[in-house]
Amino acid sequence: MIVEASYGGNSIGLSLDQDGKLWYDVKRKGQTVVMPSRLGLHLANFPSLCDKFTISNITRRKVEGSWKPLYGERAEIDESFEEAAVCVEDDLGRILEIRLRAYSEGTAFQYVIPEQEKIKEFTITQEDTGFTFPSGSMAWEEHGVEGEYCVKPVGDISGYCERPFAVQLPEGGYVLIHEAGLTDYARMLIVKDEHAENTLQVHLSGHMCRLYNDVDYVGYGFTLNEDESDSLVSHVVGKAPFATPWRTFILADHAAELLCRSNMALNLSEACKEEDFPYVKPGKALRDVGLSTTSAFACIDFCADHGLQYVLFDGGWYGPLDPPEHRAIVPTREDPNRDLDLRKVISYGKEKGIGIFLYVDRTAAEPNLDASLPVWKEMGIAGIKLGFVKVGPQEWTRWLVEAVKKCHEHGLMVNIHDAYRPTGLSRTYPNVLTQEGIRGNEHFPTATHNTTLPFVRFQAGAGDYTLCYFDKRLKVTHAHMLAMGVIVYSPMQMMFWYDKPSDWHGEEEIEFWEKIPVTWDESIGISGEIGEYAIIARRKDSKWFIGCINNEKARTAKIPLHFLDAENKYSAQIYEDVSELDTRTKVGIRSVEVTKDSILEFHLESSGGTAIYLKPM
Repeated sequence: MIVEASYGGNSIGLSLDQDGKLWYDVKRKGQTVVMPSRLGLHLANFPSLCDKFTISNITRRKVEGSWKPLYGERAEIDESFEEAAVCVEDDLGRILEIRLRAYSEGTAFQYVIPEQEKIKEFTITQEDTGFTFPSGSMAWEEHGVEGEYCVKPVGDISGYCERPFAVQLPEGGYVLIHEAGLTDYARMLIVKDEHAENTLQVHLSGHMCRLYNDVDYVGYGFTLNEDESDSLVSHVVGKAPFATPWRTFILADHAAELLCRSNMALNLSEACKEEDFPYVKPGKALRDVGLSTTSAFACIDFCADHGLQYVLFDGGWYGPLDPPEHRAIVPTREDPNRDLDLRKVISYGKEKGIGIFLYVDRTAAEPNLDASLPVWKEMGIAGIKLGFVKVGPQEWTRWLVEAVKKCHEHGLMVNIHDAYRPTGLSRTYPNVLTQEGIRGNEHFPTATHNTTLPFVRFQAGAGDYTLCYFDKRLKVTHAHMLAMGVIVYSPMQMMFWYDKPSDWHGEEEIEFWEKIPVTWDESIGISGEIGEYAIIARRKDSKWFIGCINNEKARTAKIPLHFLDAENKYSAQIYEDVSELDTRTKVGIRSVEVTKDSILEFHLESSGGTAIYLKPM
């Protein structure tokens, strides 16, 4: 018997074999994109919930509608879907429910253990969840939350791969595997199934995960020894009724269709009450690298002059983490050895309309968060940046969600850094403006890496890429960097990451970053290929911003402007690479008049790009 949920050309089906084992598959426009794959849960001290099932009940529902987020990549999000909830019962009388959903963006499924006499409290030791792809499928493998991407056949992936996990099918089409609603469960990683060809499977992560490709959290209290299997496996403790996170599949016919498709994780997460979050104000931020009153004042002045809204005090503002007494990050008194009067800085910031964010390392946050939050609130800071938080096991998922909730109770916004990746939490708690979980520009990544991110990582949600500009270590052109301000969606956008206010020498092109917003009314993927180039257009009110970035291969790019209002003519301000210019950034600026029928054409240099600002005339 086959049960299917279908919407917008996407479908997910469930079936039982002769042994009562559960299988699912995913189709797009009738083509199978995820081959029949196993489902099931293994339990500690109980027989597994994997076989000898019969279907006892099927409930269907169809939802049509949309919702308006407090902020986002678009002003309105379509949440229309079809759902089939399938109850199965095994030979021991135990009940498991599989919820299947299909959206216009893709499909998803979730395990539910309903309230019942046969299962009350339990421990999930492993999922029997598989992902089988057609022979010849290629995958973008990434190890470590700030790793680089490597393209290889699905059957050749190794180690523990991060999500979202992108797969290109041999006859065309793309599948992006992710998870949504991770609030009380272990994080999912993707591993190779050694017993089935071209099959991947869910790994419940028990370690805190590597920060880079092959570097652990050395110096931050985290260790990872792959010979110690106990450090790599997580068990999930639950009490019925209990639901796992959703396993999601974003589906696309062409790579460009993956761009700006981050709705699913939000749609599958619990909604908030917008009126509970009046303090949430997205904006652009500048990091104070001097950590002094003088440097802070200079940063505040720069932000006020250049359209930025926040200053971030990064690691070190509260002194060293050792000895232990310095871990009390409540600034009850000023450190006589430091030239930083935080209250004075906060007050000056308020005069200028600039808010203050404070970085808090997890070794300080874990023991001191409860004591610090009311003090920070009284001081008038805007939010905190949580760094090096533990991820992986269920207990640390719970800790982070609870920390975000506590920040909300004190009216503080949050930026989560290092290993954490979004799964829709910002819909439930929109005080989470952004998070890292990305190899950002602090590492000066290659243009190939930058042109991979918009198709893979950003479909999970906002990414704090930490935009750099004047630093000589950049591996891309300055026009490429300007365009990243559009490519990267982050409601707290870090600008000029390694730069100081004095590094700006009057370069006119930073006006593009001055004008650019961080949240949008509309976002459109124009064209692109993973790891080659990407073109994205975003609208705020009546103004459009376009970001076009290229990998190391020079090419010609065409940008059709069909999304513009047919009733208007527009002035297009173009910021592009001009190697002949006698300036340190070599960014040329020109203006042209365009309409919705115009097609802009550019020569993109190696690792280059183009940024465009359009406003009605």
